[in-house]
Amino acid sequence: MQRVEPILVFDLDGTVLRINSFPVWVAFLALGGPRGLSMGQQLKVTALAARLVMLRKLGRINHTVLMRRTQELWQFATAGDGGAAAQLLAKLLSRTTRRNLDPAVKLVSEGVLDGVLATAAAEDYAVALGQRLGIQNVLATRTGRAMDEPENTGVHKRDRLQAWLDARGWSGRPLIFFNDHLADLPLMRECSIVCWVGSRRALKQAQREVTNVRFVDCRKMNAREVRATIAHLYQSASVARMQDQATGSRANTFA
Repeated sequence: MQRVEPILVFDLDGTVLRINSFPVWVAFLALGGPRGLSMGQQLKVTALAARLVMLRKLGRINHTVLMRRTQELWQFATAGDGGAAAQLLAKLLSRTTRRNLDPAVKLVSEGVLDGVLATAAAEDYAVALGQRLGIQNVLATRTGRAMDEPENTGVHKRDRLQAWLDARGWSGRPLIFFNDHLADLPLMRECSIVCWVGSRRALKQAQREVTNVRFVDCRKMNAREVRATIAHLYQSASVARMQDQATGSRANTFA
């Protein structure tokens, strides 16, 4: 019987990062983070970014429109910089990681376990950030996506991740999901274990909504406790998958 190794899946904002990276990204864009622009170009970018934020605060546009237009503005501001702005922003954001999850991220960065960063953040900077943290596999909200393609959240995130796992031959492996937000309920339902770092109130609601998944409250664990917990979860997820395989083999035998 083949042992099936778990895959670690990480959300970004509020999980790997203690903060929401979106407003940091917008501020970085507006305040001249991208280099190489003329004074006139930077003033234009600053004015457009400020206008987008104002329209959002006034309710004239929703977050989806704000995200798409900010991605377009970022592409204009960083054209030809070879990814330098994304790398600089990634460096800044990497200082806001949730330190108690470092052992989990390190398991992926050192190649001990397979992992993927699945986030609603824009790939314009999320890919650079994931790679800086040592997570080479990043599924984020795509730049230049079709008008009917939503942000990488909810059902869309679940479906994209499943398609990506299928393409790599990783489907059927247990998923250990590090998360903090109810927007990811569709993906939680496909996981074996959810390591929760969000609010206690949201955790209780997630447990009511997703009854077939084991939740582990990691909010107050330190790095050492997280490391020990992951070792235990690794074993339990692998054993559970082996038991599923055995059950399936017996069912095939008697069919």
